[in-house]
Amino acid sequence: MPGIVALTGATGFVGAAAARHLAASGWRIRALVRRMPQDALMPGHELEIVLGDLDDRATLERFVKGADAIVHSAGLVRALTPIEFFQVNEGGTAHILEAAAKAAPRARFVHISSLAAREPQLSPYAASKQAAEVKLAALAGERDWVALRPPAIYGPGDHELLPLFKAAKLGLIAYPAEPDARASAIHVADLAAAIAALLQQTDWRERIVEIDDEQEGGHDWAEIIQALGQCFAKQPFALRLPRPLMAAIAAGVGMVSSLTGQPRVLSPSKIAELYHPDWVCHGPRLSGLAPWRPRFGLREGFADTLAWYRSRALL
Repeated sequence: MPGIVALTGATGFVGAAAARHLAASGWRIRALVRRMPQDALMPGHELEIVLGDLDDRATLERFVKGADAIVHSAGLVRALTPIEFFQVNEGGTAHILEAAAKAAPRARFVHISSLAAREPQLSPYAASKQAAEVKLAALAGERDWVALRPPAIYGPGDHELLPLFKAAKLGLIAYPAEPDARASAIHVADLAAAIAALLQQTDWRERIVEIDDEQEGGHDWAEIIQALGQCFAKQPFALRLPRPLMAAIAAGVGMVSSLTGQPRVLSPSKIAELYHPDWVCHGPRLSGLAPWRPRFGLREGFADTLAWYRSRALL
């Protein structure tokens, strides 16, 4: 029977979806949060809140004590400096593992990594995600553990793709990519279901697992734009942005971020990621290790995301 799962990042996009799915699967959720959520995270489900962050060693030990499983979904996707990525993504992972070694030595550990960890040379973010996986392997001890590497994640609760949907509605999508670029994707509900499916397994043969919507070969931008167009019953005009132009835009965004102290996802260090031609999942797949299959293809997933945007009057 499911027991207690200690969940970091429960107020984030992925963590909130994981919390709802795990609770529906019978797990008791203990969430580490920096401040009390303004809204109920899981109406109708019991939730234990632990106030603290990934730098608070004493709180982390209390957070994981007695847990049967730990799901670490907290992480930084935007930062003003490279060192911030490493402090949170690598350092935070190390801190929770050190706490778990003392207070929950047998708890299973699911780390939500990123497909970017496969290409650490591209950006500080990618390098920090790989560094977190290295810490996991070094500090996990005898416990069962796995690092899930999702590609682009989308779905209800995501605000990063909202500009793309707005552009599709207007009928013009400008996209940054190499001409033959392909990428995998996954709906957040499918990722949350995968986490629950993993925790039901007793045989974790693979340590690093890539996960996507299982579209063989991923998607190219023509497919992505077509799926977006189907949401609005029209085919948008597509404009591929050359890398020098996108680099100039990112430089301007970076200057604004420095002046305001507010980091943005688009930054000069992100350009190499955006123009990397292969973001297709290739490694061991979760479907070969656990009783899990994705529910959402790109068209159905985009329609579900659009419905959420409209329900929140965002589009």
